[in-house]
Amino acid sequence: MAALCVAILSIGNVINVMDVSLAFAAGLVVLVISTEYGERWAFGVYAAAGLLSLLFPVRDAAIVFLALGGWYPIVQKKINMLRPWLATLIKFLIFNAVLAILLVLSALMTGTAEAVWLYASLAVLGNLCFYLYDILLDRIMIWYILKLRKRLKF
Repeated sequence: MAALCVAILSIGNVINVMDVSLAFAAGLVVLVISTEYGERWAFGVYAAAGLLSLLFPVRDAAIVFLALGGWYPIVQKKINMLRPWLATLIKFLIFNAVLAILLVLSALMTGTAEAVWLYASLAVLGNLCFYLYDILLDRIMIWYILKLRKRLKF
């Protein structure tokens, strides 16, 4: 399963436009492992795939996978057990903290500071995409358990 994650992440390196979306798609593999074998194995797959994907010449997808896309599906199940308003607050705090860290690191590494409006638009669109991704994770898990699990026979 780690190899499947790495294969998905490598497609993101070939098609640069899809690097972020494929990093989150690789997280779906981790979500399946978490459901079938538990969090311990899921974190193992996440760590193995993340480390192997750092060997790519272009590491954009790997960084997004390591920063949020790989471990969030595991943690999301625990967060969803909280009260809905608290769960939503924690989810967005996590996302915005990771986004802020990535933006600061990007500015420090490149030595350029883009316009403030660029960061603001990225934050707004990123939060919207994250909200949709969070809903998608729940729906995919339900679909997996009800329909796909019988066919895969883990």
